[in-house]
Amino acid sequence: MVTQITEFSHVARPEGLVTVSGIRLASGRVISTQQAVDYGWIVPIKGMSPAGWGLERHEVSLGSNLFLDQGRQLLAYCFGFRAPISDFTCQNYSVGTGTTTPQVTDVALEAPITLASVSSTMANVDGIDFLSPFVVRVSYTIALSDANGNLITERGLLSGNGTLFARHVTAAGINKTADFSPTLTWRIRF
Repeated sequence: MVTQITEFSHVARPEGLVTVSGIRLASGRVISTQQAVDYGWIVPIKGMSPAGWGLERHEVSLGSNLFLDQGRQLLAYCFGFRAPISDFTCQNYSVGTGTTTPQVTDVALEAPITLASVSSTMANVDGIDFLSPFVVRVSYTIALSDANGNLITERGLLSGNGTLFARHVTAAGINKTADFSPTLTWRIRF
């Protein structure tokens, strides 16, 4: 007897954590993330101090993310070296004001913000490195001119072809103004 598997919901998903890891003022001066919290620019999640992620002392946790079904599909394409590979690797980020809880079937942010610096709802990540054999760290900086006047409550990582890998939503967020440029760090454990 051959058993066909049609449902993969039991398969473990990559898990992730989003933090604010740096703040640069419009003057170019760097301030601590705690100062940004004190100013009301960053609203951290109360009692959120996750262990096991290799966080730096200065990082402010915004909570965990949901790795999406289409993100898992992109990983399969990368594994098989589907061409062009750049379409399927993490290269971009997007931010928005959505508040709906992420679902594994999400294909876009709920309310993406057009970023003035690139005239698009997505921009390039700053860099990707590897903290350990199973943890990747993605960093991106929201420019001084981007998302001003918004409480940023949702974030996403996207591939080179704009496919959403992972989505993060929290009621706490970033009260973005032209006074500062936050750097966010997104860790994903596979």
